[in-house]
Amino acid sequence: MFVHRIAASAVSVLVLTAGALTGTTAGAAGAAARETAAGTVSVSITAAHNVVMATTIQPGVSQFRVTTEAKRSGFQLLQLAEGYTLEDAIADVDAGLDKGRLRALKRFEANVTLFGGVNVLRGKIGKLTVNLPVGTYYAADIERNRPSAFTAFTVAGTDTGAAMPSGPTVRAVGSASWSKRPKTIPRRGTLTFENFSSQNHFVSLVKLQKGKTAKDFAAWLDGLMEGEEGPPPVSFRVGFDSGVVSPGKTVAMNYRLPKGDYVLVCFWPDASMGGMPHAFMGMFRGIKVG
Repeated sequence: MFVHRIAASAVSVLVLTAGALTGTTAGAAGAAARETAAGTVSVSITAAHNVVMATTIQPGVSQFRVTTEAKRSGFQLLQLAEGYTLEDAIADVDAGLDKGRLRALKRFEANVTLFGGVNVLRGKIGKLTVNLPVGTYYAADIERNRPSAFTAFTVAGTDTGAAMPSGPTVRAVGSASWSKRPKTIPRRGTLTFENFSSQNHFVSLVKLQKGKTAKDFAAWLDGLMEGEEGPPPVSFRVGFDSGVVSPGKTVAMNYRLPKGDYVLVCFWPDASMGGMPHAFMGMFRGIKVG
C-alpha cells in the first residue's frame, strides 16, 4: 500500500498509474546455496491480504519466506511505540502517506519502526532476512490499510545464532543520499540495504530506457517540478521495490532483474520538506545490473 502509492503518487498525476513502480520482474528467488543459514519463518498471505504466520519466533537473524494468494502483496515488518496503537498507525497512514497531511506523517514516523519488507507476486517467493530483537511486532500486507491486514507476533526465546547473508549492499547515508558504491550488482541473488541515514527510506531500482542515463532522469524530475509532462526516461514496469526501512536498520532481500542500466531511487516523503519525495531532493543515482 504505502510503498506502491508513495512511489506512484510522486509522479502519478502526470505519468504513472497507481502501483506501477513495482515491476513484474521483482520477487524471484535467489540461489539458496549462496544464502547464509538463518532461522526460517514461513509466511502465507491470503487472497484477502491477511498475513498467516507463527505467533512467536526466535530473536536474531531470521529469513521470512513469503508467498501470496493475492495478485500482489507488499509484506512489511513494523514495531509500534508504547501507547501508539494499530488504529493510530492505520489512521496516520491514511492521512499522512495517502493524503499528504504532514502532522500525521510526522506522528507515524515518530512512533513506528520499520524493519523492511518484500513485494511478492502470486506464484513467487519473496525472501526477507532481518535481525529482530526480543519484542512485539506486526507483519502486514501493506496493499491493504486495514486491521485485518496486520498480524501481531512476538519475538522471544533463544537466539537463532544466524548471520546476515553476504552479497551486494546499497546504503542510504546522510539525510537523503545514496552511497556511491556499488556501481554494479548481479542480475539476481540477495541485495542488502543498510539505512545509515537519519530518515526512513526504501530501495527502488527502475530500468532506464535504451540510450538514457541518470542525467536524463534528473532532467525529467526537474521538469516534473516545473509542471512539464515529458515521457519518463525509465520503465517503471521493470524494476524492484523493497519495503520501508527505518534509520539504523539493515535488511536483505532476494531479487532478479534483466541486465541493463538502472536508477537507484527512493520516493519516501520528507516531512521536513513539506512531504517532498526524496527523489526530488536528489536521492537517486545510476547503477548497472549485469
